[in-house]
Amino acid sequence: MSDTAKLSQYIAEARGMGVEVLGPDVNESEVHFAPTPLRGREGRPEAGPGPADPQAPPQAIRFGLAAIKGVGEAAMEAILKARDEGGRFRSLADLCERADSRSVNRKVLEGLIKCGACDGFGRTRAALLAQTDWTLARAAGIISDRQRGQTSLFGELEEKAPPVPESLTDLPEWPQHELLAHEKELLGFYVSGHPLTPYVPLMEKYGLTNTAELAQLPNRSLTRIGGLVAAVQNGISKKSGKPYSMVTLEDLEGSVQMLCMNENYEKYRQMLVPNQAILVVGEVNTGDEKPKIFPQEILPLEEAPRRFTKQVHLRLHAAHLPPERLESVRELVESHPGKCPLFLCFMRPAGEVVYIEAHERFSVQPSLELQQAADALLGPETYYAKPDTSLPERAPRRWERKPELAAAAG
Repeated sequence: MSDTAKLSQYIAEARGMGVEVLGPDVNESEVHFAPTPLRGREGRPEAGPGPADPQAPPQAIRFGLAAIKGVGEAAMEAILKARDEGGRFRSLADLCERADSRSVNRKVLEGLIKCGACDGFGRTRAALLAQTDWTLARAAGIISDRQRGQTSLFGELEEKAPPVPESLTDLPEWPQHELLAHEKELLGFYVSGHPLTPYVPLMEKYGLTNTAELAQLPNRSLTRIGGLVAAVQNGISKKSGKPYSMVTLEDLEGSVQMLCMNENYEKYRQMLVPNQAILVVGEVNTGDEKPKIFPQEILPLEEAPRRFTKQVHLRLHAAHLPPERLESVRELVESHPGKCPLFLCFMRPAGEVVYIEAHERFSVQPSLELQQAADALLGPETYYAKPDTSLPERAPRRWERKPELAAAAG
């Protein structure tokens, strides 16, 4: 479970088979990953229309507590023991009062909260973390009184215990990027989402491959791939004495190493920072055990439409296109000037499509903003960008001799 690269691959395969992978949960997780039924809105297992197929794969797989960094064996045993003896935990306070506080301490609670293992208590992670000190102090007092015998048969002491202060209960949730950052830190990857999710349409349209397909490409072939800079290791080459960066590029399928050196290091190092979404045009080395990319060009992923769009089409329904609407189209186009050819695609009621190439003075700059504006004005799927799938010639590496020099040497 310590190999997060393989774990990411297994999770991607499970999701590809329709098996949902659920995050850790103090009321559901075992020590290791385990099959579990999906639960409906009321917490009951979702039932199919007929009898369960014993040969069918599980509906979901639940993260194990052992997958959470910082939650040691003693804490896992304390949580499972308390749950086995007293049933499901009703709240963070209930967990703190029942689990052995010598094992389930503040650090462990913070890890459980930040990775989402306490989401079932119905509070935001921000609120639960803010309650930690108050809850631990309250639990310590209750446990101390309980050990001295100062509780009644009916638990009157717990009924008199003060509720969580309102200032700690209704805190808004952390931003999505912060939630995901905590999951990445504690679990090794993302569970509830992925920072690349907003970029998926761009990656699918402008990328030519993904990390799962790299190994199938011919050695030293060029490709184009989008991803997130997950980690950067900077160093100095012992051979040349020049700096380089070994970058871990991650997409929704896995990750790949990218070596950026020499002039590319100087040119692109400002973009090689963790959590930066980039598009890479580069050479793939598949001769080793794992593929590696040598970049020729790197750009921010959001700039892919501007750089790699061949044509922009606006699909217009002729039957619903009065003159004033055409005027709106002209104003929209003029507000996004550029160098990309624009085509107006008139969709006729009988099904025919008439393509008209606009004058070059109506060329546009492709962008997500133009797409959103066009779709808002004229309806969904009005905007279509035709990607340029061509690749540049492979740039010779510094140690490769020029052809004329090689011929002269021969």
